[in-house]
Amino acid sequence: MTVRKLTSTGDIVTSGKHFTTGTDEIAQTIVTRLKLFFGEYFRNINDGTRWFEDVLGKGNTLGVADAEIRRRISQTDGVSGILEYSSDFDLINRSFSIKCSVKTTLGNITINEVL
Repeated sequence: MTVRKLTSTGDIVTSGKHFTTGTDEIAQTIVTRLKLFFGEYFRNINDGTRWFEDVLGKGNTLGVADAEIRRRISQTDGVSGILEYSSDFDLINRSFSIKCSVKTTLGNITINEVL
């Protein structure tokens, strides 16, 4: 599978190498899947990360949020498993960041992302 390459800000690359493959493709797909809100995609409203329901919802624990993030990562095409996972919810800066090592069919990758 080949996907369109994205810049660090999430825009589609328009010059140079336009597509990405291999482990870079899987890493980009994981981050893209995590940033997709549940119900946001018009072709499949049952897809997406349950940000409002499970991650950012009032009264949710970090365990519930981590379970949702891990589920989305695990269900990504090409992912065989999660080797290491840690997350941090910064209340002051209002950010949720993850760092994980993922085993894929093409090799291991590391994701370090502020979501």
